Amino acid sequence: MRKLKAVIGAGIAVGFMLTATGIAQADPGRPNNPIEGDLPDVGDDLVQYATYRTVSKWEEVNFQYTNTIDHALRMALRDSTGWQFTPTKIMSTKDSTYTIAENGSDVALPEGKRFAINARSNGFMLHYQDNHWGGQLYW
Repeated sequence: MRKLKAVIGAGIAVGFMLTATGIAQADPGRPNNPIEGDLPDVGDDLVQYATYRTVSKWEEVNFQYTNTIDHALRMALRDSTGWQFTPTKIMSTKDSTYTIAENGSDVALPEGKRFAINARSNGFMLHYQDNHWGGQLYW
């Protein structure tokens, strides 16, 4: 009887762990990754980053801004032809999440659309100012 209780107790514990693991994955399959970049040491020139990503079924792109630059960061998305298809989003608050694009707004993001990031400073950067930005991109 003790063995039976131990087996049942272990089974309940394993089931609970599996259930808890399933709950922790609120957005299974939604791609996300840390991203970062450097803007020009002097100036406010546009930087077109080379990494392309593909819109997931969520049809939304969000950026959690965790490493801020000395000025506000301006970010937008461009397609594989180089055309910027989202309005520029100005970001300045550390640890805030910004929606760069989402369906139902001015931007249509069909599943499977490829995009890359355009970024620049919202002001003229001087060589001694912090020009390194970073955060978490969700799409």
